[in-house]
Amino acid sequence: MALIDKASLLMVPSTYEAGKLYNVLPSGNRAPDSTDQNSGYDQTRADFDFDRGSNAAATRIGSDGLIKKYRENVLTESNNFSDSDWTLRAGASVTSGQSGYDGTNNAWLLNADTAGTFRFINQATNVNTILTNSIYAKAGSVNYIGVTDASGSSGNIVYFDLLNGTIDSVTGGSLIIDYKIQSVGNGWYRCSAALTAHSSGTVLWYVSSTGGSVGSAGDNIYIQNAQTESSLVATEYLNSTDVTAKAGVLVDLPRINYDANGNNGALLLEPSRQQLITQSEAITFNTTNVGYTASENDTTSPEGVVNGGKILEASGTTHLVQKTFSVSSTTTSYAVSFFIKGIGRTKANIVYGLDGAPYNSVSASFNLAEETITDAAADGTGAVAGETDIIPMGNDWYRVTLAGVIGVTGTHYVRLFGQNDSGNTSYNGEGTKGFNVYGFQAEAAATYATSYIPTMGTAQTRAADSCSVTGASDVIGQTEGTVFAEYDFDATIDNSGGSDRDIIALNDGTFNNNIQLIHYGNGSGSAYKSVYLSVRVGGNYVVTIASSQYSSGLMKIAAGYANNDYVLYVNGVQIGTDTNAGVAAMSKVTIGKTATLTTTEVKQATLFKERLTNAELATLTTL
Repeated sequence: MALIDKASLLMVPSTYEAGKLYNVLPSGNRAPDSTDQNSGYDQTRADFDFDRGSNAAATRIGSDGLIKKYRENVLTESNNFSDSDWTLRAGASVTSGQSGYDGTNNAWLLNADTAGTFRFINQATNVNTILTNSIYAKAGSVNYIGVTDASGSSGNIVYFDLLNGTIDSVTGGSLIIDYKIQSVGNGWYRCSAALTAHSSGTVLWYVSSTGGSVGSAGDNIYIQNAQTESSLVATEYLNSTDVTAKAGVLVDLPRINYDANGNNGALLLEPSRQQLITQSEAITFNTTNVGYTASENDTTSPEGVVNGGKILEASGTTHLVQKTFSVSSTTTSYAVSFFIKGIGRTKANIVYGLDGAPYNSVSASFNLAEETITDAAADGTGAVAGETDIIPMGNDWYRVTLAGVIGVTGTHYVRLFGQNDSGNTSYNGEGTKGFNVYGFQAEAAATYATSYIPTMGTAQTRAADSCSVTGASDVIGQTEGTVFAEYDFDATIDNSGGSDRDIIALNDGTFNNNIQLIHYGNGSGSAYKSVYLSVRVGGNYVVTIASSQYSSGLMKIAAGYANNDYVLYVNGVQIGTDTNAGVAAMSKVTIGKTATLTTTEVKQATLFKERLTNAELATLTTL
């Protein structure tokens, strides 16, 4: 009999939905009944409940190696322009049933019934942030469509030429970040503009006869599929009805995370983190550029869309990009990170420090070509350098990280200094050299960087992941059993502040009776980087078995238990035994940890209702 045939619970992260991570075993009954409802669902199958709060700030790496975000079309009735959710300005009308860009008859005619200014449709989005507004449009009796937000009276308007497929003009512009017009065939174009939304968050699309606000009676154009999203670029259209349309990493959706090559999918469990940089992707807006010429949406980012920024060296000897954020603690570590790709440059110096001060900073130099880091250094009283990291993201992109304590409250910064081939930060700019950059992040109370948290105008907090199942007594061995887990271990993650990294735990819903498999992260002392089997019965620790230290890599660990018979195996090797402890009744299984969580990526979790033999445990855990 294969070992898997003995399992009572098997979780391999593959099937999931918002709030639920499904097991392979027990298999249960997923088939709908005769009423096409799931009333026949087997409630004893012990699937995991998953929670990440009510926010949508989480991202993951998909099986294609690209960053996946939460996406939302914040418009309602996005292709029903006669609905009451849309406002038609007096003198404008819409007619449905027109031939669309997608071969349907779902397009609309937007007509100016009378002469006048701004014959438009509009909808209030109530989102005060960076928004990209997009719509599919085709020339009718006139050739122009304009877009603005509620600040349009101040002149922040983009006009699109639907005959020639060009940007006709941009007026004002202080709130306009970027704009594009893209042909989709048959005279149709997707028109988009990234705007810093006015406080009322209202988007206006209007017909224009001359590339200006004044139109004549009978002016018309065709429109279809409007979208407004928190983004620097227009992404794939999401059709909304009476509620907004959402996709991607949804609220409470388990995150199956892969590496940059699309391999090694694992359940990603992370602690709560606050991202303090309020506009993480904009490079010309709320960003200081010295000795660089910056442009938005220049190249394909690690997200797989063209929203990577570009900075090219200008004249002068100093070349830096700076993002600032507010810090209130003098003793807490902060982790700053961003994604970078060289344009004729392979070296960069990253600095985290106090804005306006010549000292109080930590810094490190990164060599992208060699994927190496010069050790971090601290400058100034109270400054302490922390963890650094460089992670290849594919397509010559890297994510670089620098953590540290500055020791002074106030406005802090993360700076990217360009370096020449000799590693000097003072050099004459060459005009065509520089970097692509994306996704600046500053995490509060952090000794290492977690997954990317995008922002488009306000700070965001990603809640901690929680994954557990209660009422699972029937799949947990009550007098004997085995618990197994396979996961990726990152020995560089610093959790020396005391937060352990729980891999999997069995308990009775309290801490008084439990069996835990723990792997500590980086830090000082013999406990760190070690695997622990920890058992409590009746509120007392009765078993503690600890391994030696491990470096980063794949881990397979298992604990067999029975009355006066405990054993821990790691990567095929027996670590230790204990023959003086009983077994408590248990009813709950937890993957990761619901409080003070340290990042864990679990590939498999398995329970057996029997204590496997030592030979079987060695086989089960062999890499």
